[in-house]
Amino acid sequence: MSRATHLRGRLLGGAAWLILLAACAPPVPDGGFNAPDPASRIYAAAGVAADWASTEPPEARRRPAIGTLRHLVVMLESSDPAERLVAAETLRMVTGEDFDYDASAAAAIRFLAVNRWRAWVDSLAPARASDRELGS
Repeated sequence: MSRATHLRGRLLGGAAWLILLAACAPPVPDGGFNAPDPASRIYAAAGVAADWASTEPPEARRRPAIGTLRHLVVMLESSDPAERLVAAETLRMVTGEDFDYDASAAAAIRFLAVNRWRAWVDSLAPARASDRELGS
């Protein structure tokens, strides 16, 4: 099995899992990523995954906005293990990256992986005008 086929299977499996999770969960207020409760943030992440998985043909899929990726990275630091897991699987699905993040690893190990995620997302952002003026 080729690496691409394996990755595609893993992503589709993750998408199915996230959609099932969202379908089976109780209704939650529509708070999105900025909601105070983990369940609303999980719904927001599952919505990103569902949008990704439902876009056909697969070549038409586009990585979510940097702001969305940043919200997902923040979720990786949650004290809620379900929130961390859903965020990690959503990020893997929509980016094809994992940066060795394990939602069940010790906090210190997760911290290192979250920093790798942050650096990667930051590298996607266009330079701000103030950075360009400083020659950065």
